[in-house]
Amino acid sequence: MRYALALALGLALSAQAPSAQAAPEPLKITPTCSQERLCHLKTFYTIGDFKIGGSYDLAAPEKWANGGEGGTTLESLGAGPLKTAYIALGTPIRNAAGEITNAVIINSFYSGDATDMYAQWVEGTALSGGSVIGPGRAIDTNQYYVVILDALGLWGTSKPSEGLGQKFPQYSYQDMVQANYRMLRDHLKVARAALVTGASMGATQTYVWGVMHPDFMNGLMPIGGTSQSDGADPVGNWTFQLMSAAIESDPQWRATGGNYYNLPKDKHPNQGVAFGWSVLLLTGFDFQFRSQQDWAKVQPDVFYWNPPTPQAGASVTKRALLFDAVDLLWRNRAGETYNINDQLKRIKARTLVMHIDNDQWLTFDRAKRTVDLVPGADFIHEKSPVAHYGVFSILKNRQFDPTVAGFLSDVSRLTRDRNLVAKTYRTPSVAANITPDKSFWNTFVTYPFPVKKTTAKDSRGIAWDIGYMDEYAGTAPNPDVLVIIHGKGAFGGHYGNIMRIALERGLRVIAVDLPHYGMSGPGNLDKSPARTMQEMREVVHEVVVNQLKVQKAAYLGHSMGGQIVLGYALTWPDAVSKLILEAPAGLEEYPREVTVAPGKKLDLFDPAYAHDFDAWKKTWDQTGLRDREKNLTAQQIDDFFHFRSRDPVTGAVTPQRSGYFVRDSEYARLHTAQRIGMIKGDPRELQQWVDVFIFDIYAMVAELQEKDPASLYKRLTDIKIPIFLAFGDKEPFIPGYAFNGLNDLSRQLILPFMRRMDAAGGDVRVKVYPGTAHFIHTDEPVAFAEDVVDFVETGRVPTASPASVDRLIHGAPSEASPQAAAAAAPTGLNK
Repeated sequence: MRYALALALGLALSAQAPSAQAAPEPLKITPTCSQERLCHLKTFYTIGDFKIGGSYDLAAPEKWANGGEGGTTLESLGAGPLKTAYIALGTPIRNAAGEITNAVIINSFYSGDATDMYAQWVEGTALSGGSVIGPGRAIDTNQYYVVILDALGLWGTSKPSEGLGQKFPQYSYQDMVQANYRMLRDHLKVARAALVTGASMGATQTYVWGVMHPDFMNGLMPIGGTSQSDGADPVGNWTFQLMSAAIESDPQWRATGGNYYNLPKDKHPNQGVAFGWSVLLLTGFDFQFRSQQDWAKVQPDVFYWNPPTPQAGASVTKRALLFDAVDLLWRNRAGETYNINDQLKRIKARTLVMHIDNDQWLTFDRAKRTVDLVPGADFIHEKSPVAHYGVFSILKNRQFDPTVAGFLSDVSRLTRDRNLVAKTYRTPSVAANITPDKSFWNTFVTYPFPVKKTTAKDSRGIAWDIGYMDEYAGTAPNPDVLVIIHGKGAFGGHYGNIMRIALERGLRVIAVDLPHYGMSGPGNLDKSPARTMQEMREVVHEVVVNQLKVQKAAYLGHSMGGQIVLGYALTWPDAVSKLILEAPAGLEEYPREVTVAPGKKLDLFDPAYAHDFDAWKKTWDQTGLRDREKNLTAQQIDDFFHFRSRDPVTGAVTPQRSGYFVRDSEYARLHTAQRIGMIKGDPRELQQWVDVFIFDIYAMVAELQEKDPASLYKRLTDIKIPIFLAFGDKEPFIPGYAFNGLNDLSRQLILPFMRRMDAAGGDVRVKVYPGTAHFIHTDEPVAFAEDVVDFVETGRVPTASPASVDRLIHGAPSEASPQAAAAAAPTGLNK
């Protein structure tokens, strides 16, 4: 964040070099570029009448397009317009309007500027470990247009030392970001950024970019930053205060009250500045690292009022000549009241947070809290011998880590073909203040897109209250349509990541909540859970074809939804153009009777139960499944969802062979919060959910009976449209071992299905996602969604992502616990 110093960066001691654009320089107290030899690369841009120091109501961005409300312009104080600066490299890609769509934005750190970041990440230094920006690098200039920014108050931008001194408005991180946003939009014509990133204070700005302009970027990668530096971050806060107090302790500061610009530079409060840098330099490194250094290496960083030798305090004395006291105080004060934790939920971009475990300024625990608040953020961290300064090398060190490679691949995929914005998208959530007196679904759950309501009848004449989402972001009169059918226990809102990506690539997307699920639950509390798969298909058909007038669409079905769309394609073949099957049920058969205990068999799949819930309960309650599901605690749910088992006595946690989410992504968190939240919600809705969650095991298997000559399974070869079949290699629930004894996903399910369909002239494309379980769309939130859209548009599926290749070669990362029991027998149709 703010204190990533220029240590080991080779700061130049010279003044301003010629720039690409003339910029007013009333005073030359500090250089315009940190690295003078690179100053010719920097371009300057001015923004007239920009208001500094105002407030930012994030709900009303139109009020702060030109700076915060109530702010002060530099012109009103007698200075020139606000100035910012940047270095650009790479080749821009432009849309039809001539706007850049492939920009990568790099924010600068506390003591650095664009030339420093260029030296670190483009040229590569010992501190950074080498280059990460350039042709074929982690940030590939063959693919991206890279813009490295100065921030307001830094070297090449407007700052107090340029003439106004303490009259300069106190700026904020929001001012820093908005000024550069204006430059990017107005001057460079950047429509959307592929990635926003930065180290240290550059990472702090990255978080602010995400909350201020959530639709501007595809990816966020803050490296060693913070989302708070006020009292919620004591270490960061007292570091600010100590550094500022050191400056203000200077005798010259005290004598002039900080108004010293009429004096030559050697009469400025340079000792206070040197003292402040000493505080930072001595605390920025790991204590053990510092304690093991020779005194000769430490002493130059130790401040002395009266140095006993030329070496004592030499480095901080030299550094003080590069910086100005008021500049530094204003920079420090920008963080004293900074806290955006309550706003992190606004972030929509794919996010990877990188941090240093032993950072002594921006502590690991604060970073972890931030990760937990950013929807679906991934977290990569490592210890560094140079503590906070490890922010410069972590990207180089970890660029081929599966999580980092997967993130960079996702950013790359999200950047292509993105000419539309899903404007109605909002961060899905489950409220914290859930009460049992209101509908859980209608009151406490926010879907990623607005939910519409309708009434749809099935063939028995039952009128179901149905919730659904129907979105389109383009203007074409007849776009391709994708219909999403959720799995057992899930709901349409759980597939918002697929919806958003499909919308941005030009598809119309419809996601229907099946009867008794999600927003189709509260209005159907008076109806029996006993309904068939075919009746649910009839409801889907009534909504999509008869009411929304979509005569032909591609249908995606997940888990139970996969079985529903298979049957749907058999019933209404003219309504389906393609099928996408995500870990689908329906590709195997089952016996009617099942052994539930030694010597005890139950007729679990009697056809008579289809519409007789009481008769079904009488038999199925002997399995204990309904009671068990209803009585799960929040801890048990969270453990199971994340492949964990917890000893009830000792509390010891071990990997479990079954579960939902390998990766704790945004929609994995949403589903976990939904299931746990129902415990505190309307008890009728919880009972409804439990009843259908267990009943639908029966409903699925009832139409897959091995002795039924007309079973759904036997009719699958009649499907002639293209099929994309997707499974994770850690699939825990399919085949349905508990009910039919099958336990080999490949040889007993996928390969036989492919063989049957091939013999019948079918068109099946199969992709297995490594390191992924039953919820492919949450474990691979971008890659799978992109594959879905590619298949809808072209009928083809791209090859594996870099992250998948690495997992195949090196295995999944150690934190992905479910792999430990991958060979164990799956639990059956639990999802």
